[in-house]
Amino acid sequence: MRVAYCLAVLLMLPTPFVSGAIASDAPPAILDAAALHLALEKLAVVGSVLYVAAHPDDENTAMLTWLENEKLVRAGYLSLTRGDGGQNLVGDEQGDLLGVIRTQELLAARRIDGAEQFFTRAVDFGYSKGPDETIEKWGREAILSDVVRVIRSFQPDVIVMRFPATGEGRHGHHTASALLAVEAFEAAGDPARFPEQQGTLAPWKSKRLFWNYFSWAAPPPAESAREFLTIDLGAYNALLGRSYTELAGESRSMHKSQGFGSAERRGTSTNYFKLIAGEPAAADLFEGIDLSWNRIPGGREVGDLLEAVHRTHDPSDPAASLPGLVKAREALARLRSTPAGRSHEILLRHKERELDEVIRSCAGLWLEAVATRHTLSPGDSIRIDVTAINRSGAELRLTRVRSETTGLGREIDTLLTDNRPVTLPLEGIVPMTLDWRETQPYWLREPVLGGLHQVADPALIGTPQNEPTLRVTFTVATLGQSIDYTLPVLYRWVDRVRGELYRPVVVAPEVTLALDEGVYLFPDASARPIRLRLEAAEAIDGSARLLLPSGWRSDPAAPAVALTPGQAPA
Repeated sequence: MRVAYCLAVLLMLPTPFVSGAIASDAPPAILDAAALHLALEKLAVVGSVLYVAAHPDDENTAMLTWLENEKLVRAGYLSLTRGDGGQNLVGDEQGDLLGVIRTQELLAARRIDGAEQFFTRAVDFGYSKGPDETIEKWGREAILSDVVRVIRSFQPDVIVMRFPATGEGRHGHHTASALLAVEAFEAAGDPARFPEQQGTLAPWKSKRLFWNYFSWAAPPPAESAREFLTIDLGAYNALLGRSYTELAGESRSMHKSQGFGSAERRGTSTNYFKLIAGEPAAADLFEGIDLSWNRIPGGREVGDLLEAVHRTHDPSDPAASLPGLVKAREALARLRSTPAGRSHEILLRHKERELDEVIRSCAGLWLEAVATRHTLSPGDSIRIDVTAINRSGAELRLTRVRSETTGLGREIDTLLTDNRPVTLPLEGIVPMTLDWRETQPYWLREPVLGGLHQVADPALIGTPQNEPTLRVTFTVATLGQSIDYTLPVLYRWVDRVRGELYRPVVVAPEVTLALDEGVYLFPDASARPIRLRLEAAEAIDGSARLLLPSGWRSDPAAPAVALTPGQAPA
């Protein structure tokens, strides 16, 4: 193929191709006995808490771990920025690329403490002396809208902010995160605020807002101590064999670019919480909040069924819990179809996803979709091997496999039994209409304006990263229920040191190109070399030229380029 490749050089360079692929990606694991016990117990709890701060590594990982594993509520961390203005102790990536790294570090931390991750569009532009400067740079209404959107989509019963609104956080971003949390606490429940969101998101009023007093400071003075609730976040979980601060140390150590390897502390760790807004609470964050299914009209049946499964669950025979879990799923489907269920759709959809994953673990059902290549371009041939293994005695049938992105799919009816893998090949062509920008981190598809990432699709705002570009959905039937499981298409390989590894399959341009420097300075009319690096997955024959300002010239004007697959010449 003979083509010409052009690159503009005007002291501003287009965003490079970036993939969020990391080696820790893997098919969803089957829960072990302890994790499955907690997951079954958690199904009967319907509360939620949103923790709010400014940067990656600002979160209290001990609290997130305690919420998820002790209170068994749904916990989320909203980091206003992705930390792109921070330092990097493990590489030379800065700015946007560092933001991608720190996003993945947060997601790795959440896989350990169990919480979910959210962001706004705010750019971390480095140290700020005060919240006024920060909010002016970000744009108050834009970032407030993002915080409100996350609250309305997550629907927390309680919101906790890491920093006070009075400035003791010693960073303009920190104080701004608190001020925005206070304002969003009220705005999220006001139908008149950000009405453009209400096509998909209803107003949501959380019960109360707390400030998590700095644990690294001295305890609150005695005269004000009565204003605070206390929680021992160092409590020990006998089922897990670890305390929440031990797990938190492991979670916090995922912030590797910041050199935040942390000790796994043991023993009492008292944290203090001051009510900032909402209904008073004398002894408990959740005081007066019904965390059971009874809070939803008609939900008692679902809760009773789930509690019965939890009481009778046998860790040595988890498949025996499947009939009860399927009955609970049927009751949940009926509840979702009622007016009360429709008004709690976000909560019920989340609980159904949790329930489906518990069913998969009780059945010992392993699912994966593995491609033969990790990088594809539109028009490339693609092969995906999909595998399903039933490692229990339950009766399971694989009835359908489909991939909407690539148009691949098969209607089948295969019994899954006796720990025997069922592997099916899906083959086709990557559609020419599939834009490689879909693989780009969504917040980097457009240039930053001021202190704000530009995001065209409002539905993406708040989410940690794009949905995988290539996905496969397995339909599995058991006990009269058909359950869909959607998995990303992954690439698998074996490293001689680290063993089996996975990474997402990404869609990339036919040719990638980059300059060896971000900015070139020309102090006078003297010529200087500019090095352009190109790489292609397939053989390419063509030319490259710079798009230069009027009066500029390059020599040669359009050098020939001939690339073999994987070659990256200067």
